[in-house]
Amino acid sequence: MSRFAGTAALALLVGHNPALGLAPAQDKAATAKPELSEERLREAWSFLLPNEQEDAANYLRESARHLESFQQGLIDFALSLEPRDRSQLPIAAPTPFFAPELHAPGQPIARQRLNEDDSRAKKQRAKMLAAVPKTGLVSAWSYDWGAREVQRCGDDLDPTRVFFNALAGFAPDLDLGQALIERALDDGAQQKSLAAFSHAYTDRSGNVYPGLTLYDAWCSATEMEMPDVDVLGVIHTLADDWKTWVAPVPDSRHDALYAKVFTYFQPAKRHRGLRTALAMSFFSGSIALRDGYMGHRDRFHSFWDENGSLPEKLAAQLPDSERWAEFLEKWSERIDNDTPLTLRGQTRRATLDQDAERVRATALAILKEFGALDRKSRPPPPAPRVPEEHKK
Repeated sequence: MSRFAGTAALALLVGHNPALGLAPAQDKAATAKPELSEERLREAWSFLLPNEQEDAANYLRESARHLESFQQGLIDFALSLEPRDRSQLPIAAPTPFFAPELHAPGQPIARQRLNEDDSRAKKQRAKMLAAVPKTGLVSAWSYDWGAREVQRCGDDLDPTRVFFNALAGFAPDLDLGQALIERALDDGAQQKSLAAFSHAYTDRSGNVYPGLTLYDAWCSATEMEMPDVDVLGVIHTLADDWKTWVAPVPDSRHDALYAKVFTYFQPAKRHRGLRTALAMSFFSGSIALRDGYMGHRDRFHSFWDENGSLPEKLAAQLPDSERWAEFLEKWSERIDNDTPLTLRGQTRRATLDQDAERVRATALAILKEFGALDRKSRPPPPAPRVPEEHKK
């Protein structure tokens, strides 16, 4: 069993502990799932004043810690892997793009970043990320596979983000924990390739699309524009080949060029995709996994349980890209033929699902306790306090 399983089982058995100072409403709410629509919950949340939202999010953080759940134990462990205070972690820089003057001087189309809310950007993101399942987690943290660094990509203290993550079953700081587990599983074998594919996706008109990288584009399996500057940027960076293809690349040579890029992309995707799926299943039970790993979800839970939910033990067994298919085949066969191990994985998943329900119930109870569901609008802010000396 996992090293955290004992804590998880105890938390599920004892339920509310008055010594922890948790409100009785939380315990009562834990017996039923929230049935309110997200639209209604967001409306109720909007009726809280900013200071009330901040107080509610802080209350949620403390309450989640006191649940003493398996999920919370995993989060606490993951956070212990980073010795720095989170305020010292770097802020993610704007996604770089390959410079036309360097990689395609014969076709130097200038690059122009689109705004995040540009309709073209929204449409392209919807298209290329359509195959990425929605989990409900809005993360303020990401792991940069090219830099091998955990970076802040949003406001980690934003009360709205924290609260609605909880209503989706994700305890506070789970997003930071996931990025840290990805880092713990990454041995850097594909760092150079993943850095190259971390460049922004652009089109032949020079538009740079926010929220999309070349990795996203190649993962999408959708029809996409492949400007010479981006494709050649990958080749120049990874193969140091500046002579075989030169922009503008004739159509007759595109297939060979794209095939060459794919020889770098496939190992990079195998490396990153497997480790991301494992990091997601570290904290969450029935989480939706991308890149075709959904069928392995229970096996991932068995794998984590077998290794005591210790990333260093699990990472030592992960394959390089050449052995990826063989590993998945033999590893799946081994777990599927071990009934006790399979059941342990299913128990781990079920425990984390119950923990997610407890986080949801806690968030809903706090929303009720703050009176948000009884309000019809946001009340006016309190009048400024007049200092005593000004009252005379």
